[in-house]
Amino acid sequence: MNDVEISFAPSPQDLQQLAAAVIRHDRASIGAGSPQPLACWLREDGRLVGGASGRMELRRLYVEFLWVDGERRAQGLGGRLLLNIEQAARGVGCTECLIESLSGATAAFYRRAGYRDHAFIEDYIPGLSLYVLLKNLA
Repeated sequence: MNDVEISFAPSPQDLQQLAAAVIRHDRASIGAGSPQPLACWLREDGRLVGGASGRMELRRLYVEFLWVDGERRAQGLGGRLLLNIEQAARGVGCTECLIESLSGATAAFYRRAGYRDHAFIEDYIPGLSLYVLLKNLA
């Protein structure tokens, strides 16, 4: 007999097993391999002041995080990080890049960097909308 268990404090191991099983199933259904991580760092005197990271799969770069230290913003560093991670992905065969944001201002930054709106979900999280943007890297 199978027992259904509800947990408001699931173990990290159970969550990891669940995520891995879903991802493995989805990738197998389209013949995809494992995603490859990619990161780009910006350091000043050895201290991390910015970075961009994501994963590459099926010739697409998915940028998951782009960050610049608050004291270093509005100096073009975010654009520089974005351009560098895009160029690295293009160099290994990625033809497009996808980014999601919950900020309209951040979505506008990506549009200025050549991204186009791909999807929009209003009130994705109460009070926040989801912007999905795509850029051709070919």
